[in-house]
Amino acid sequence: MLWPKLSAANTISFAADVVELWETEYDQDSTVIGFHLGEGDPEKGGQHWNFTQFIPPETGEFEGVCIVKEIQEVTVYGGVRRFAMWADHLVCEFDDATSSKTGVVKLEISYSLSSSKQRDLFGMAARVFNGEGCFEIHQPHQK
Repeated sequence: MLWPKLSAANTISFAADVVELWETEYDQDSTVIGFHLGEGDPEKGGQHWNFTQFIPPETGEFEGVCIVKEIQEVTVYGGVRRFAMWADHLVCEFDDATSSKTGVVKLEISYSLSSSKQRDLFGMAARVFNGEGCFEIHQPHQK
């Protein structure tokens, strides 16, 4: 498939009003896990991004995290340079190849979550990024 050449000089920032986690078993051998962050109506300029992984990977080889900009506008595998999470926001930076496909260099997504929902989001993100060197969780400093 040929990807359109997009200018990737931008950062997209938004406050998520939707934070969803899922684990769906498609058959006894494949499960999809993931999380979704979004705001507004994606058909009217809202931002919605999914981060998923097949467990076990369908091909037997890990292709990288599947990232979808909704509504099915862009789908890429891997290409995340940095994915860092804090209690109230995350930053996702794409490598050059993925930036040219998504048209985005960096996502900055803020959220307001209960401590249990934050723990669940961090846990699911750790599963989705499964050992990827780009993944970071920053815990608040204990006093």
